[in-house]
Amino acid sequence: MPPDRSDTRLLIGAGAAAVLAGVLVAVVLLFATSRADSPRTYRPFPAGPEKQLRDNLKTEGPFYYPDAFGGKRSILFALEGDQVVALMTHTPGDQGCRVRWRGSVDSFVDCRGSRLRSDQIGRYETTIQNQRGTGDVVVVDLRNELPPPAPVGTSTG
Repeated sequence: MPPDRSDTRLLIGAGAAAVLAGVLVAVVLLFATSRADSPRTYRPFPAGPEKQLRDNLKTEGPFYYPDAFGGKRSILFALEGDQVVALMTHTPGDQGCRVRWRGSVDSFVDCRGSRLRSDQIGRYETTIQNQRGTGDVVVVDLRNELPPPAPVGTSTG
């Protein structure tokens, strides 16, 4: 026996309501997860406890840290001597030439395959501040870009 006409309308109405509810949930999730609440201007931020970062860098090596403000100023944390430094993820003067850590060759490598030491990469101002209850914390200021301390023309590979 074919469904009654009123049953068909009921099924179509219920299906449309389910689709509409799904779209409404998707819109709510989109707004809830948007970056609208994240800071819009750069300011110094605590990246983590200094001892923990330093110990992690000693055992695991340099690592990538995404821009805390959702922009394009991501960081490569590394050690220079015993100091934690926040390196830029691009070569000096070329925003498009990305730098990454390659553990397989134990070196930073740029977009052309050139090996770089950490002192050949630009960095962001990094300070250690004592925060009550937390102790010494690495604070990074992504507004202050500093040039590499060593000449860029001297590569290691």
